[in-house]
Parts: sequence; C-alpha cells; structure tokens
Amino acid sequence: MTSFRKLISERYRWSLFAVVSVAILSAAIPYARAQDALTNADAEPAQPSRTPDILDETITEVVAKYLEKWHYEKPKINNEVSAILFAEYFERLDPYRYYFLQTDIDEFLPYRNILDDETKKGKLDFAFQVYERFLERIADRVAYCEQHINEEFDFSTDERMLTDRKDIPWAAGTLELDAAWRQRLKNQVLIQEFAKEEKEKEEEKEKAAEDETTAEDAAPEGGATAAGAENNAATEDAAPAVTYDFGANLTPREKVLKRYRQYLKFMKKNDNADILEYYLTTLAHIFDPHSAYLNWRSLEDFDIAMKLSLQGIGATLKYNDGYTEVVSIIPGGPADAQGELKPGDKIVEVAQGNKPSDDVVNMPLNKVVRLIRGDKNTEVRLTVVKTVYSVPKVISIIRDEVKLTEQEAKSEGVREVPMPDSRILRLGVVYVPSFYADFEAKKKGLPDAKSTTRDVQRIIDEMIEIEQVHGLIIDLRSNGGGSLEEAIDLAGLFVPEGPMVQVKQSKIPTVRGDEDNGFAYDLPIVVMVNQLSASASEIFSGAIQDYSRGIIAGSKNTHGKGTVQTVFKLSRRGRLKNRKSGALKYTMAKFYRVTGASTQKKGIAQDIIFESFLDHMELGEAQLDHVLAWDTIAPREIRKSFLNVSEYVNEIKARSEQRLDANEEYRKLTEDIRRFGERKEERYITLKREKRIAMREEDEYWSKRSQSVLGKRKRYENKEEEEEEEEMDDLYLDEALLILADLISCLERDNKLAITDTAAHH
Repeated sequence: MTSFRKLISERYRWSLFAVVSVAILSAAIPYARAQDALTNADAEPAQPSRTPDILDETITEVVAKYLEKWHYEKPKINNEVSAILFAEYFERLDPYRYYFLQTDIDEFLPYRNILDDETKKGKLDFAFQVYERFLERIADRVAYCEQHINEEFDFSTDERMLTDRKDIPWAAGTLELDAAWRQRLKNQVLIQEFAKEEKEKEEEKEKAAEDETTAEDAAPEGGATAAGAENNAATEDAAPAVTYDFGANLTPREKVLKRYRQYLKFMKKNDNADILEYYLTTLAHIFDPHSAYLNWRSLEDFDIAMKLSLQGIGATLKYNDGYTEVVSIIPGGPADAQGELKPGDKIVEVAQGNKPSDDVVNMPLNKVVRLIRGDKNTEVRLTVVKTVYSVPKVISIIRDEVKLTEQEAKSEGVREVPMPDSRILRLGVVYVPSFYADFEAKKKGLPDAKSTTRDVQRIIDEMIEIEQVHGLIIDLRSNGGGSLEEAIDLAGLFVPEGPMVQVKQSKIPTVRGDEDNGFAYDLPIVVMVNQLSASASEIFSGAIQDYSRGIIAGSKNTHGKGTVQTVFKLSRRGRLKNRKSGALKYTMAKFYRVTGASTQKKGIAQDIIFESFLDHMELGEAQLDHVLAWDTIAPREIRKSFLNVSEYVNEIKARSEQRLDANEEYRKLTEDIRRFGERKEERYITLKREKRIAMREEDEYWSKRSQSVLGKRKRYENKEEEEEEEEMDDLYLDEALLILADLISCLERDNKLAITDTAAHH
C-alpha cells in the first residue's frame, strides 16, 4: 500500500486546498487540547492575553517583508493595500454586518491610510483594538437576544429578510441593527422549530420500527403474534436505548440564545495568536485567496497532518462568511462511505458521540477542524444545512482512516452502445478520483510502485485484451487534483510526445513534458469533468484538449485553480529562528497550458457542455475574492495528435444537443437546475411558515436530484444497504458514451479508424 505520507506530501505541493484538506483528514493528537478549549461552552472562559508583544510585532514585520519578496505577484504593501486591509479586516470579523456600526468604522478611520507603514513596522494597535471593539459589539447583540428572544413572532405574515448583507452599508445606529436582529432571531427560531419537528418525526419512525421489531421477535414460531407480546418482549437483559442530546432538552428559542452566548465565549477565548492569524491572513488574502498566515497552533496541526495517517471524516473544508463549508468529499473516506455529507453543505454544529453539540457558526476553521477530528472508530455528529435558511440535518460519521484503495483509478466496466448499422460498440469507462504516486518507490525503480498512470494503464490493457474496447471514457468528475507528475504521465498515455504544461515561477516558464518515448494508445477518448475537477485534473484535460486528442465534456468550466502554494516556517531563519512563530503560506507559481493560456480562474472550457447544479454553487476559483488574473504567456510548439478530433467537435456537439433536447429526463433536469439557479440568486428569504415549508421540500428534492450531477459512486460496507438503495441514473455518463460513439463514427467515416480492429499501441 502506498505510504500516505509520501502521497500527501506531493499532493500538498500542487493541491487545491492544501492546509484545510489535509487538516480535516488527519489524526487526533490535538483533539484533547481542542476539547479542553472548546467544548465547555457553558463555563466562563479565562481572559487570555490580548496585548501585542515583541514576538507578535516581529512576526508581522517578517510576514509583510516576505509577502513583498516571495509572493508570485511581487506585491507592494502601499496606501492602496492599506485601504483594502482596513475595510476587509472589519469584513473578516463581521462578514454579514450584524455587529459593527458605522460609528465604529468612522472611529478607526485615521488608520485607513497608514496600515501599510504600521504593518511593515510590526505595529498591531489597529488589529487588536478593532478585535476588542468586536467583542463589545457581540456582547451588545447577546444582550439584545436575551431581551427579545421570547417575543411573539408572527409566522403567518409574508415578511422578507435580506440574506445577503455583505454589500450593504454598515448600520448607522443600534436601532437599525436591532431591526435586522429582530428578523434574524425570528428566522433562527423558525428554523429551530422546523428542526424540532423533523427530529420528532424521526423519533416516531424509529419508535415505530422498534415496536415492529419487538413484535416480530416476540412472535411464536409460525409467525402468529401472541397477545401481549409487545409487553413481554422487554427483558432485564435488553440493551438500553442510546439517546443523543443535541440540545434536545432546550426549546427552539433556548437553542438560538445558546448559539449566540456560545459564540461570544468562543471569541473571548481567542488570544494573540488567533488575532494575529485573522489580521495577517486578511493581509495575505489581498494578494490572492490561497495565501495565508498560519499561527503556531495551525502550523502544528498542519505538521501533524503531514506526518500521520488519515484518521478523520475525509472531507475538504473552507471558511466562507462565518460558515464551515464542505468543498469536496475525499474518495475512500468515512464521509464518502456514509454518503450523506455533500459539497456545499454548511456545518453548523459538531458533537462527539452522544455528548451535547458545539455550535460552530462563526467559529474559526482551525477550531472546527479540531472538533471534527478525533480518534479512529469514534463517532462525530455533524449538523449541516444546505443553505443558511435550511432545516438542519444531523449526520453521524464514524472516524476512520481514509481507504487509499478508494482513491485509486478503477474500471467502471465496459458499456455496449448500439450503432445505427446494428453493430455494437464496446466502450470502457475509467474512473480517476485523484492523482497519486509513491514517489520514493518510483525513484528506486520498483516495478510495482503505486501511481495513477500505472493503474490506468493496467486497466486499459485489460480492457483491450479481454474486451477489445473501441473507445474510452476518462471520468475526472470531482477529481480535486494531486500529483502534477502523474497528470503529465497520464496525458502521455494518449499523446505520443511533447510538452504538457508550463509552470511559471520567475520570468522564464519551465516546460514539463511527456517522457514515455512516444508510447500512446490510439483509442478515441472522451474526458468528463465538472467544477470540482481541479489542479492536476485541469492539467490533464487541458493537454488532451490542446493536442486535439479527445473531447472534453462536462459542466461549463473546471475549477480554475491554476496556482501553486508553498508553506514557509518562520522559525527557520532570522529573528524568529526557533520561536513559536507559525508559517506563511503563499502563492509561488502559476500553471499555463502549452497554448500559453493560464488554467487560472477560467479553468478548462468544455467542448460539449452539460447543464449542472454546480454552475450555481459558487465552487469555482472565479468566485473567490482577489483571485489572480487569467493571462497568457508564449505558446509552445506542439504536434497535434494522430487522432485529431478538433474537426469533429462542432458536428458531435450538434448531435449531442439534439439528443439532449429530445431527452425528457434531461429536460426535467435542466428545468430543475434553472429553478435552482433562480433561488440561489434571490437575496431575500420569506419568514412565512407555509412558504418556508414549500421551500424546504424543494431543497430536499434538489439535494437528491443533484447527485446525478456528481456521479453517484457511494461505497457501501453493507451489501444489503446497497440492494435497498435506489440507484440514480447518471445522465451525463450516458450522454458521454453516446458522444464517444459519435466520435468513433466520424473517425471511421473518414477512414481514420476501423472499429473492427483490436486497439493497438503505437
């Protein structure tokens, strides 16, 4: 088995969300510390030190210096950056503008044009004073909640609440903020009432199922139920029922009040290191969204993730406007096996087994990660919402190691597709969930060294030898990337030779090419991607497209992550040597295709586009603030593929569109996607109970419907569960097979391919 340490080290180098994705996967050494610090929410926290000291000032000075010196853009921290830093520090602390007043902003205005100089000198007065004011404003709002939580709310009127407050002006005074908070409380109470109703329904179902089981167990042989069997079934040896207390003893209003009280206590626990991370990460994000400052605790978590095996839930998370949001599910992980946690879900509560839950809304991501992480074979219960106004759902996941075998490329079988002339095409489907390699074994020349390319080559060879396939689907949907080398090598299986990607770190780009001595399969191929296909996936699909080797099909664009980050530990040099000073994560390079076009922001545009729920989920790089721009550099000379498909793309696209227009199921799907997009664009939410019930039902429908977009590959430990689960049609894979059949037909028509021949190597 591939060493995870070796695999993840390389994956980190070219990763999509390096720090966070690794952290949530990793083992549990900091877990006890996190529990001590976080789970005792009802106890008044000890007041930490929140006065900047010499170490904090030195860290600030060094981070500012290194950003200017090492960041890819070579930025200058000047007056323009100062003004942005001033505004965005307030927004980082209070993204929805529920706490600060305009008078607070005005009071600190003298700092607006001097933060560049202050930061480069290591001065942190602004950062710490604003944070203290933030604590005061949170306390004001908690006091408001305590005073108004028991007011009567009329849920029969069609009152509308603004949900997207990021771009509105700061409240002019407390009365304006009170009006917003009245609606906020009303909305939260309504959500919690719905959650209570859902919980009661689930309990009734469970009780009914238990009663039915008890009756069956008590029935005499032959199936007849004895009178009074239900009462006789319980014995002293029966196992006690396990109950979970997620604030079940609290009313909906008490739960809402607890959330805000708990948030204040969490924020009071933050010390110098936490405030420094808020402030310096705000600074780093001005230059791009993937650069950040990691304080010593975050760095410690990262180091543990790099050294130990995977023990967690197997998910990539990010912090988005106060919510911990699921970016992707790692193949082979516990969350993947459990099947309910999905990209886009927002985690609002975390509980350890049957213990009370912690509210994690507005909690820093590193602290949420520590709560989710834990010992192998222990239970974590995540309360998630699809949107900020959805009914919460509790998902139970047993922590475990990610099964690396589930991240490996695998055959999805050979599909038979009939041709108009009654012949049958045999088309192979290869699923590639990640790009991986055992680099040490490869360096030693070990013949069985684990790698994506070796595994895919083995799968294709078997399909050719046994099934005599006529074409291939390479499915990269939701592949978050991994090893750059493997993406290049895999593309080299289909392109005889030439450059595959350019990496620009300094003025002169480095060209990375295929080195397999001209080997390539001559099978026609279609590559499937979506918005969750990122990094190395974009390098592979971009190379296939640039060489006109195959057709790229999927949602409008891939993720658009065309940058490379590295982590530099500040304790390695200078005045911070051997100090607990954290690290700077910064963007150091960009990827470019052989055509000279960047993969950054735009990703890879598909030859044939499928409508997708993902189009409306704000998952791509372009959705982030301060993303590095798309640009171009000099192209590289290449020799197009021996199976040049470019002349057929328009014809095949027209055929596909005609088919999909006539496909009733696809038309229903696109209508659902259109309505979903309209809802996502709405900035207001109704507070009328009846309308919210209808919206909730629609949300549940969309959640199930969208799984056909991601491609349903739920792994089951229990085979009986697999039989009971209703399989959803993968409409996109079905159409991709027909697109591949069209490509083969076009190539055969022009005497470039004979499908009766066994596929050969060149």
